[in-house]
Amino acid sequence: MVITITIIVVVIMTIVIAAAFGLAVSKGYSVKHTVDPLPEEHRNESTEKEVKHERTESK
Repeated sequence: MVITITIIVVVIMTIVIAAAFGLAVSKGYSVKHTVDPLPEEHRNESTEKEVKHERTESK
């Protein structure tokens, strides 16, 4: 009798854990992932460095 109850409890727990896992995966796929743009200051500095770097290479 105890073994039957234990098996039933384990099966129920397994189903609950599988359902929670499925919900978490489903919610993760529904999130829209985006990338933040670079700040203007950083973008300007990197462009200036690239221009200076290109100028030094071409000389």
